[in-house]
Amino acid sequence: MATDEIMRRGQEILAAREAALKPLAEMLTARQRIRDEFAETEEPYSRLYVNAQAAGWTEDELEALGAETPARRPKGRPRRKTAAAKFNATGSGAGSKNVPASTDPAPGKTAEPAVPGAEDDHHS
Repeated sequence: MATDEIMRRGQEILAAREAALKPLAEMLTARQRIRDEFAETEEPYSRLYVNAQAAGWTEDELEALGAETPARRPKGRPRRKTAAAKFNATGSGAGSKNVPASTDPAPGKTAEPAVPGAEDDHHS
């Protein structure tokens, strides 16, 4: 096979490959444009979602209506603490260091008395 023939066949192969690549490149460009447009809606969407919650809508109610929880909360004042969070912050909740998370001993272990010196006499 002559050099010119090899080059011609190579160019035909490349032309077919380029023809297949062009529609893909156009679709990639369109998808990126849509992603960029969607990203522009994130901040206003987050703000409006928070406004709806402030007006009394719960996250479950908004979800039932088709509203997704925003990926990021809007900039501004921090989220208001819920009653449960305030309860735990006072040290009175289940997450408190003063209240054990569980009274069950770990597997294979026996429960230790809560007060030192309150052991049974048979341990002496």
